[in-house]
Amino acid sequence: MNETVSTPTRTPEAGDRSFARATATTADRAELHSLLRTALALEHATIPPYLAAMYSLKGGKNQEVGGIIRSVVMQEMLHLALIGNIMNAVGVTPRFDDPELVPVYPGRLAGGVMPDLEVSLGACSIERVREVFMGIELPEAPLAPAGQRELQSISGYNPQLDADGNIQNLTKEALDAPEKFFALADYDETSIGGFYQHIAKVLTDLDKREKDLFSGDPRRQVSWPHAPGRLYRVTNLQTALWAILEIIDQGEGHAQDPTVGPLPGRAS
Repeated sequence: MNETVSTPTRTPEAGDRSFARATATTADRAELHSLLRTALALEHATIPPYLAAMYSLKGGKNQEVGGIIRSVVMQEMLHLALIGNIMNAVGVTPRFDDPELVPVYPGRLAGGVMPDLEVSLGACSIERVREVFMGIELPEAPLAPAGQRELQSISGYNPQLDADGNIQNLTKEALDAPEKFFALADYDETSIGGFYQHIAKVLTDLDKREKDLFSGDPRRQVSWPHAPGRLYRVTNLQTALWAILEIIDQGEGHAQDPTVGPLPGRAS
């Protein structure tokens, strides 16, 4: 199994207002690697604003608020690990020291996600929660009835993982459910859900055309038995799509009622 460091066709940057949108006939590994690097930058960029707000709280005060913010940070770290496992599974090395992926504040989120939202660092306040955090955590539901029905079916599954992150209890039909969902959902393309749905479609297309897509070194898979969610061991398309679904589920909240957001306890 060979590991490759991708050279993307374009370089996603913090604040970039677009990301590579491959079609079913043009998607290739370089574009997939570019999208995954953008996802890594996106999840990374959300952590410092929460940490800055959390560390601004005075010791012994606002402990409940601090606890909520910390839980969000932990989930963002889970999302980074999930993206990292997908990247390692397809043979591209996650890098946090790439200067072109370091977030700039104030600035926009990577990948053209939520282009009207400016993310900055600052002390915790009602205004910051309303203007920045609630913007990042804005729930987004797939609009198509077929996608919503499929999502409701998936919600009935409860994947159980072993200590290494392997799924233990799902049938083949259940394992394949995320692929069907991503084919039917129609998230707004500028939302977090839309961005990850596009990655899911590119993964699905490439997996059908390339038998060795998931040929990365399995020793690079990270496990986290007590993670604030599910850290899947990614070995194939099924587990990659379940990993993406976990990120969307925690971030978008999969709210059927748009007034119900993912906070407290859910992250982007």
